[in-house]
Amino acid sequence: MARIERNREYDPFARLYNRHWGADYRVEAQPIVERLLLARVPPGSAVLDVCCGTGQFTQLIRERGFEVAGLDASREMIRFARQNAPRVKFTVADVREFSLARRFDAAYSVYESLNHVPDLPGLVRAFKSIRRHLKRGAPFLFDLNREEAYLLYWNTTDAIVERDDAFITRSNFDEDTKVATCDVTTFDAGDGCWHRRDFTLRQTCHSMSAAQGALLKAGFKNVTLQDARDAGMTGDAGYARTFFLAFA
Repeated sequence: MARIERNREYDPFARLYNRHWGADYRVEAQPIVERLLLARVPPGSAVLDVCCGTGQFTQLIRERGFEVAGLDASREMIRFARQNAPRVKFTVADVREFSLARRFDAAYSVYESLNHVPDLPGLVRAFKSIRRHLKRGAPFLFDLNREEAYLLYWNTTDAIVERDDAFITRSNFDEDTKVATCDVTTFDAGDGCWHRRDFTLRQTCHSMSAAQGALLKAGFKNVTLQDARDAGMTGDAGYARTFFLAFA
């Protein structure tokens, strides 16, 4: 099987993500992760944060008394994660191909991180990699955006301007390919002058049935799906988001 090229798209976005988004979603996701996943394993259990980003959520789970490890494809995201959760072991690796030489009692991946996997074969590979790192019967929880979310949130232009920082995002969702792109232009004031950078972030809208099938193909069992709002997530973050719970 051909080796996977690590997804580096978030490297140029890591600083902004850490500053503007890293801490926000955890407020909404925390009670769902605690109720659907962490309540199923004893305190102190080993838990893997898959696609951990800048580590704020990882630190929160560690503070709940769990032994957490974090994994993300972006080296820059992990650099911030090591600052935000200094006692957690983090690894830079693509979710579709990683090896940590240990098994965990549970795993989760939040904030539609697995929508960054570009295709169904990649999603199967990601699920197989995760399952290899779980003990038999261990729970795995993750969420995905549904198409309604992309139609609403990924056809917009937004901007944030601060004293030393500014950026513009222009997003688009292609209903034929099911690929969402976000073109980002950033400006930051460093060394007494403003520096511009342009890059693109991508997500793929996987159908819920296809994602469920990928889980089963990877060997997971007892797969259940729950709408985020039914699970208790309010506001924009809960719109057209599905949580999957499966067992290794």
